[in-house]
Amino acid sequence: MVRTSFKIHAGAQLALCVAGLLAASLATLPFLPPFADEWLLLGIGIALLVPLHVATIVRSIAVGLRDMRFASSKANQWRALRSLPRRVKGMLAGVGLAGVMLLVGARADDSSLHKADSVRGRYFAIDTSDPRRERIQITRSKYEALRKEDQQVTFAAYALFAAAGGGLTLLFAKLDTWVGMP
Repeated sequence: MVRTSFKIHAGAQLALCVAGLLAASLATLPFLPPFADEWLLLGIGIALLVPLHVATIVRSIAVGLRDMRFASSKANQWRALRSLPRRVKGMLAGVGLAGVMLLVGARADDSSLHKADSVRGRYFAIDTSDPRRERIQITRSKYEALRKEDQQVTFAAYALFAAAGGGLTLLFAKLDTWVGMP
């Protein structure tokens, strides 16, 4: 039986994953403007996620200290992953697939423009098709579309990072229940 603290820990990581997926999904909607302060949102998300990931590392070390040979065995880790409930594995696969689709979908167009900055009401992007990588002036609508693409990639990557931490926490929870069992 997995301890409740592991479930809460993984649940918090996966809740942050869902929040990242929601933000990335909102960035795909054409009728919504880009987030005004995406770096503030991402900073808050990272500030919440880093302690959870550090706790995952500490828990993995604790499991390893109890029985290093057992916990570090790839066969045991794979068996622990396979023994997770089907709905948990499905949820992990679902959020992972959603994150990858949002990540890849943002870069599906063949645009060679990447957002650079705005200065006094003028908008610029870097043209990567030009070997000199010059800044060119673009329209505000194109600038906002490029910002939304960047936000979609950023939040999707954040969601994948959070999902990976939640999955690892569940893996170490299962290993924790098995360590020391005859």
